Amino acid sequence: MVPDELQQEIRSAAQRTGLSMADIMRQSMKAGLPKVVEQFGPTTLKPLTAEEARLAYQRPNPEFDDLERHCARLPKRRPRE
Repeated sequence: MVPDELQQEIRSAAQRTGLSMADIMRQSMKAGLPKVVEQFGPTTLKPLTAEEARLAYQRPNPEFDDLERHCARLPKRRPRE
């Protein structure tokens, strides 16, 4: 379902351009698709440099360490067959 506010924008764009609402939606998707992929697609992460890793991991984090120990003690589930 299209939110009311967006539907009104589509209707207004259709009136201004002379296109149907369906054409406006199709053209909007076509024009906006590269931007959506760029914004929400996977990114390529580079590994940390030695200096970045040292800075990130040199200070202990007691809260995280407690959580890590807790999770390690949880029973392991068998995979479903």
